[in-house]
Amino acid sequence: MTENPSAESAFGSSPSHDPFQAAKASAMKAAEELRAAAAQKASEFRNAAETRAQQFRSTAEQKASDFKEKASDLKEKAGEFADHTFSEARVRCDDLRAEAEKFAREKPLQALLTAFGIGFVVGAILRR
Repeated sequence: MTENPSAESAFGSSPSHDPFQAAKASAMKAAEELRAAAAQKASEFRNAAETRAQQFRSTAEQKASDFKEKASDLKEKAGEFADHTFSEARVRCDDLRAEAEKFAREKPLQALLTAFGIGFVVGAILRR
């Protein structure tokens, strides 16, 4: 039996007609294309994520700025309210003091007995 060079088997040594080598080359090419496509998608995803993160950061900075402005306004209003309330309390205290002085001048004995009674009750409460 002589071997016929034109009738080589599928496992022959000819690299140009080897189906396994062709399949391997095709698979390698497909893997490279898949790797390139995955890298491109990863890059697109990374860019989209960075863009979204910048949008979130910008929105957060804007909200923080708005919050600072509102907090500053509230602080200013609270200060004004506290000043107004303190002024009103001072006026009321002065009015009550003037009323007490007037009462003490008009009815000194009654004022003295009232002060003694209040002092006695407060002293009894504090002893407990």
